[in-house]
Amino acid sequence: MSAVKARPRRLPDVHAALRAICSTGKGRCWYCDRRLPRVEQAMNSHWDVQRIEGERVASIILVCPRCQLKPEELQVPERSLAAQL
Repeated sequence: MSAVKARPRRLPDVHAALRAICSTGKGRCWYCDRRLPRVEQAMNSHWDVQRIEGERVASIILVCPRCQLKPEELQVPERSLAAQL
């Protein structure tokens, strides 16, 4: 048996992630490059925070509400962290 144990995967809090990214004023949608609004508007308009795995370090991306409406083109829903909360 391996001495290394796999850590359980923890999902980040979507609202906390939006607050943190909005505070920098630099967030943009991964797909359309739309600028992230202020934190209240981002939460009210349902911006999503998603995790992309597969590389050495997982990446967190932002997806605007408009790009979430195209799941057949973007294949977004299965990666959505907001849907898993």
